[in-house]
Amino acid sequence: MHPNEKVPKYVVPVPPGTPMIDKGLYTIIEQTSATTQSFYLILVVVIILALMCFRLWPLWLKKAIWYISFYLLVFLIVTAVVRVILWAIGYHVGLEFWLFPNYFIDSNDPRDSFLPVYSFEVRDDFSDFKSIIFRLISGSLIFYMGYQFC
Repeated sequence: MHPNEKVPKYVVPVPPGTPMIDKGLYTIIEQTSATTQSFYLILVVVIILALMCFRLWPLWLKKAIWYISFYLLVFLIVTAVVRVILWAIGYHVGLEFWLFPNYFIDSNDPRDSFLPVYSFEVRDDFSDFKSIIFRLISGSLIFYMGYQFC
């Protein structure tokens, strides 16, 4: 921290190398130059102005944005449906299988929603008699409903 930098009274500087504890709140102060900050400010202003002028965009760009948005939405919905189907199949044979187990965790970075790709483990109630009976009845009802639907 720079000696002339103003810091609020409630901020207590921690010397480097001090271990962090779970009872505290920490702020990492990043030193950036004024030119970098000015560049980012200009970039944000240009992006906001470009988005505000959406009606002035050429038709091909509007179509491209629409197609990207539409197919991204389709991908996300299809992935969610495939996850549920795979989980249901695994559940009925006594396994816990998830495709993209972090898919609906909002606290993650969006890229982390697709990592790990899958998780696989045997259910705790794999050999429980009541659970086996329930899974057999449930699976047979789902199979029967699918047969009647087709």
